[in-house]
Amino acid sequence: MILSVEEKFRIGEPEPGEKNRLISSEAVNNEFQVLLEDDGTTGYFYALRNTGELELLDALHIYNVADIEDREVPITAQIFWDEAQNTAVLLINGSSHALYDFQRQAGFCRNAFPPAKNGQLGSRELTDELVDKYFAA
Repeated sequence: MILSVEEKFRIGEPEPGEKNRLISSEAVNNEFQVLLEDDGTTGYFYALRNTGELELLDALHIYNVADIEDREVPITAQIFWDEAQNTAVLLINGSSHALYDFQRQAGFCRNAFPPAKNGQLGSRELTDELVDKYFAA
């Protein structure tokens, strides 16, 4: 796994002077990009393709701000890529919360929400076993 970005912040608190918080990471080829957005109400992990214009491939729900009991405590968000730069995973405080496989166009998160719109087959639920399958050393 290759660490691309790491940021510490409080859930539900925007960037200073902004309306939301965005944490973005691009693959080395600049074709693929993932983005964690916290708009003060929810947190979503987006998979994007950059072909001159950003194309939204998937949106994966990470959290509802109101459901986080200790949101005043800062968290650490990290985005890692696999060696081939085809799969990205979001970790929060060291625990995986979302994974997107650009080759298969398949997204996964802990609550499997929302349903896939691109015809992805099977469960969208992210499990530790699935992360291990993608990122086993």
